[in-house]
Amino acid sequence: MMIVENEHFKIMQLTDIHLGQLPFNLEDIKTLDMIRKYITLENPDLVIITGDLIWSEGVKNPAASYQQLINLLNEFPNPVAITYGNHDSEESLSRNDLRELEDKLVNIVEKENSFIDSRGREAYTVELFKEEKLKNVCYFFDTGSMSPLDDESYDFVSIDQIDWYEKTRNSYKQNDSETEDLCFLHIPLPEYEQAGEKIKDGYFWEQNPRIASPKLNTGLFSRFVLNNHIKYIFCGHDHDNNFVGEYLGINCVYGNVSGYNCYGDLPRGYRIISITDRQIETFVKLYS
Repeated sequence: MMIVENEHFKIMQLTDIHLGQLPFNLEDIKTLDMIRKYITLENPDLVIITGDLIWSEGVKNPAASYQQLINLLNEFPNPVAITYGNHDSEESLSRNDLRELEDKLVNIVEKENSFIDSRGREAYTVELFKEEKLKNVCYFFDTGSMSPLDDESYDFVSIDQIDWYEKTRNSYKQNDSETEDLCFLHIPLPEYEQAGEKIKDGYFWEQNPRIASPKLNTGLFSRFVLNNHIKYIFCGHDHDNNFVGEYLGINCVYGNVSGYNCYGDLPRGYRIISITDRQIETFVKLYS
C-alpha cells in the first residue's frame, strides 16, 4: 500500500538504463550522474524502472553492475518499483537472480499479489490510496527476453500471467474498488502499432521494426479493453520512441530512454506521470 498524501502523486519512469561492464565507461558514469541529479530535483513519490537496467550479454559480472545502480537508488528515500527487460538476463543472470539482487534495495516498493509464472517472470500490483480509499492500481508484468518459440522474436505475456491478471482484477472488483489503473512492462504489446497511428505527443522515430513487440499476441490488451479500467500502459524497449498514442480508449505510452550506453537518437531523459483525483497526465523531461 502506498498513501497519496499530496494533491498529486508523482511517478518518475526510468527505462533502458543499460549499465555495462565495470569499470564503467564514460557513458555509464554520465547515466548514473543524471539519474542522481534528477531524482534529487524531482523527488518523486515513486521511481519505476521499466526494464533493461543493465547489459548482461558479454558482461563478465552483470550483478556487480546492477549493484552499482542499487547503491545509487539507496542514497534516496524514494520508493522504487522494477520490472525487467530483455537485456537484464541474457547470459549468466536468471530472473530469480535479478529479484535476489533487487531485495538489496532499501526502499523497494510493497508488492501486492506477487505471482511468478512458469518461466520465472514476476507480475505484481502496487496500490495507491488516498484518504484510506484505493484510487489506482499499478499492474506490473515481466515480459521476459526472447520468444521461446523461435530465435528471432521477442517474448510475450504468458497465459499464466493473463490468468493472474484476471483473477487479480476480479479480486479488486469484489472489494468494490472502482479505480483508474496503469500497467507497466518493458516490451510493448502488439497493439502499440495501432496506437502509433494516433499519436497525441512525442516521437515515433524507431525503424526496422517501428514497434518491436512480440509476434505472438496472447491477448492481454483485449482483456484491458473489455475490463475497462486500464487507462495507461507504459513500456520501454524501443529507444527511439517516446510517444503517447491511443487505441480503443487506452493510452499506449513509451518511456524515454534513460541511459547513454545504448543505441538511439532521442535525447536522454525520463517520463513523469502525475496522478490526481481528476486525471492522469504524463510528459517527458530531458536531461540537461
